[in-house]
Amino acid sequence: MSRPVWTGALGFGHMHVPVRLYGAVSPRQVQFHLLHDAEGARIQQKRVCSADGEEVPFEHVVKGYELRPGRYVEVTRGELEAFEPRASRTVDLEDFIELSEIDPILFDTTYHVMPGEKALRPYATLAMALRASGRAGIGRLVMHLKGHLCVVWPHGRGLVLSTLHYADELIPQDSFPELSMPMPRPVETEVEAVLRAVEARTVDFEPQRYQDTHRERLLGFLERRARTHGVRELPPEAPAPEEEEVPRIGREGRGARRGEVREPATHGSLRVRSQAAREARERTGRQKPVGTTARTRGKGSSGTGKKKA
Repeated sequence: MSRPVWTGALGFGHMHVPVRLYGAVSPRQVQFHLLHDAEGARIQQKRVCSADGEEVPFEHVVKGYELRPGRYVEVTRGELEAFEPRASRTVDLEDFIELSEIDPILFDTTYHVMPGEKALRPYATLAMALRASGRAGIGRLVMHLKGHLCVVWPHGRGLVLSTLHYADELIPQDSFPELSMPMPRPVETEVEAVLRAVEARTVDFEPQRYQDTHRERLLGFLERRARTHGVRELPPEAPAPEEEEVPRIGREGRGARRGEVREPATHGSLRVRSQAAREARERTGRQKPVGTTARTRGKGSSGTGKKKA
């Protein structure tokens, strides 16, 4: 079973219902990794300075807000912590509305709400009351150091919670020139023809009827590709280089010749790392496909039909 993404409680008046939130959706897209075409090794992304092209250690990375193009104001992590929403383990249901009143465009992410330990009875009580009233509760949730507007409503045998976009986050349709002008009056006969077509295809909505045919076709192609071209195993990773020790230059600095210029340790370690990577590539050589397999979702698949949960 998956781990909860949030643990806390639903609060309403004198009620306090311990709950846990679990993701209600698991994306099924086919994920690909970036590989080096010569060796089949994974490509790593690094933080590189745009001015000198050097890799920047994480401890030297700061955040900046762009006030104007090319003009930034820097802030520290400590300064930002003062503006983080106050952590709370309770979602207080402030208002109750009809779920149909919420424009679907406002919905963001949905979670299953599961009862906490020894909370099944108050959980069932709240779920039954919301179902009988036909209402949903509006509250605020703090998760991952971010405040969210959310709605809780009965679904199936339990409850679900969806985070909502704030109204000022929506892009109004009037901002698009195509809809900023008056709409032409449709021809009644054309409207009636469309209505007849809609009525002829009206069915009860069953989500299981609609499959991701694109993903199925892509996975089938990857299966055939593995059978005909084989798969490539990842080469061994280059050993982590030892940090290069650079002597300090001073009056008592040993090993430093007069007039000799030493490079900073960070630059030296980068060159040692690059040299080690080159030596590993020379030892490994170009990898050839080893055998074939009927599945592409295994380790080392070049197409990686592996699906992430």
